[in-house]
Parts: sequence; structure tokens; C-alpha cells
Amino acid sequence: MLRESSLMLTLLTHPSVDEVLLLHSNPNTAFEYVHPKVINIDAAQHNDQMGLSLRFYFCQLASNPWVIHVDDDMEFTAATLSELIIEFAKNTHRIVGRFGRDLKPNNMFNGYSSKSTHKNTEVVLTKLMLMERNICPSFFELSHLIWDDTVLANGEGPLWNGEDIFMSLVANHVYGASATSTSNNYAMDWLDVWNAPDYLKDYDAGKFDISGGMTGYRFWDWKWWQSLLRRNRHYSYRGMLWNTAKRRLQELNRW
Repeated sequence: MLRESSLMLTLLTHPSVDEVLLLHSNPNTAFEYVHPKVINIDAAQHNDQMGLSLRFYFCQLASNPWVIHVDDDMEFTAATLSELIIEFAKNTHRIVGRFGRDLKPNNMFNGYSSKSTHKNTEVVLTKLMLMERNICPSFFELSHLIWDDTVLANGEGPLWNGEDIFMSLVANHVYGASATSTSNNYAMDWLDVWNAPDYLKDYDAGKFDISGGMTGYRFWDWKWWQSLLRRNRHYSYRGMLWNTAKRRLQELNRW
């Protein structure tokens, strides 16, 4: 996908980007991207052990103090990237991105809501986020809080599904959210960011989408119901992880 989409061109031609760490976590789709700014990393073995937390592990190898995390199916303009960087520079003790989430108490998915948030938010998704490199190790230093009984015992989808939630909560913990609000991070929901065209993707109709893509399905099709159930399990697990991690991080503050 990356070879055909506009994402790499946008990153490599932007004046604020002088290095791109390209993680090849799937050996079946790995390739060598040849460019002076690109560092190709064979992460397939690490992926088996670390799952979606992989990006925060290799984040520590970045040569710059600020790191942009972006999924390979995202596209945006250079102007969007500049606006993201300018906003982050106002306060680097937070995570800034395009897609935010907040808990909605008493909903059917343990409080998890897929509705995008505006500006101050508790969680920023890894679809597109900007953060300090030095906060990445904290993810692993605190991961024991939810590793055994949540991630391993009750995980839904790929290993470390919910890594964006945990990283955002860890950032709030390390930087110190205010006494009246846990919404220390920042979602720029107005940024012009879009999904790469479906024909560039390695799957169709959301077949492998842990969020439960249902494009192309009819509600009387068993695949539609299967996708709906998968999405519901995904949301419920993310809500459970969120609540558990938040509670245990708060307990650390009491000691």
C-alpha cells in the first residue's frame, strides 16, 4: 500500500521530517523502501511478541525528540501535517492527533464510544498522533498493570489491541492531568485526513478490520452479523481495558 499511496511522499517532502522509521511487521507484505530519509526495520519477529505496541518500542530509536505515529492506510496533505506540528509545539507534554476518544459512562461497551472528540480529550488514536519520544518507554514500564489479566487473558483482536488507549492514559499519568480533568490530550478533528483508497489495501470489505468494517455487506448476510459481533467485542474490550488501566494508574498516584 505505502508504495502506491500519497503518505510517504507527504512525509518525505515535508521540511520538518528528516527521518521515517518504516516498520515491516508482516513478512508477507514486507518490501524495501529506498530513500535517504527512510530506515527500513524488519519487525516481524518483534511483532509476534509485542503486537500493536511495536510502534512504541521502535519509537525509542527515533533520532528526533518528537515522533509522529501514523497508520499506513492514512493520507493527508503537507498543510495538515504542518498544522499538527504547530499545535503540538504549543504544549509538548501531551499527545496530539486527528482522532480522539472519551469514555461514555453506562453505554453498552463498557463506556467505549467510537465518536470522535473535539480538542481536549482523554485518548488519541494511533491512526495519526504526535508525541514526545521520551514518553515511549513509559508504556512498557507501566504495561505490567494490565498485561496478565487484561491484555493476555481477555484480549480481543491482535495482541495489544488498545495500545493507543493505554499510551494516552500513560501520558496523562506521567505528565499529570489536571485535578479537574483527565482530558490532557488533544484531538484536531477538523484536520483533513482520509483513508487510502480501498483498492490499495490488502483486504476487502473490512474483512480483517478489528473495528468491524461492514462495507459491502447486507444486514441479512451472515458476514454482516459476524462483522457486527466482532466490532461489538472489540469495543467492549477497549472499554474494559480503558477502565482497568485508568483505575490502576490512579491507584499508583495514591502511593
